[in-house]
Amino acid sequence: MFSVEQLTTFNDLDYLIYHFILENSSKIPYMTIRELSNETHVSTATITRFAKKVGCNGFTEFKLLFKKEHKENDTMPINDISIAEAFFARAKEAEFQKKLDNVAQVLADAKMIICVGSGNSGVMAVYAARYFSSVGKFAVNVDNPMFPLNPPVSSGTVFLFFSVSGEFLLKSIPLIKANEAKIVSITNSRNNPLAKVSDYNLAYYVQQENKMIDTYEYLIDMTTQIPSIYIIEALAKKMLKVMGK
Repeated sequence: MFSVEQLTTFNDLDYLIYHFILENSSKIPYMTIRELSNETHVSTATITRFAKKVGCNGFTEFKLLFKKEHKENDTMPINDISIAEAFFARAKEAEFQKKLDNVAQVLADAKMIICVGSGNSGVMAVYAARYFSSVGKFAVNVDNPMFPLNPPVSSGTVFLFFSVSGEFLLKSIPLIKANEAKIVSITNSRNNPLAKVSDYNLAYYVQQENKMIDTYEYLIDMTTQIPSIYIIEALAKKMLKVMGK
């Protein structure tokens, strides 16, 4: 239902609506525009504009089309190639590149970069620390989000957090803030606790994918990490330019 061309026209508020729809597909056909507005914290006018961007006259028509296309599925079908294409189309835009430039400057000025994440995001933290180290920055990774900060960090430290959901908040954040260290987060959207406490946030907006493994009876996160990889490598290359290397 959402084409690559349509996704490239979305702004941040559109992506908030888009993500809510993907994560609550069974509820959408039965919600009023006011209920969706309350859930997403955007105006009804914004929702109407969103519906028109995807080819509908309004939210009512959108609900009917959505229900028709997804009546046999509780979740949206996932096409990894389309997801990547949509992200890269957005990543080329001047606004996103400007955000990358700003973060690259912060990282280039840092005395130390601490990359933090767990699970698949922890793998990205390891990759980021190694990649940044390869271009001459002192970078380390931490795979336990609840790690203690000892000794205290300084104003020359930048914490780079990786989290798809952005739902975890570290006990150490007040200490990070108190010592004037910078917080940069790379998350799937900017509407989450981690993004909101960050000095800088890079949100990539892709469909989250979780799978239940029946054999072991647990849910695994299979959300693509392609955007995180691109962001890491783009930041490193931009840092090189800032540092004159």
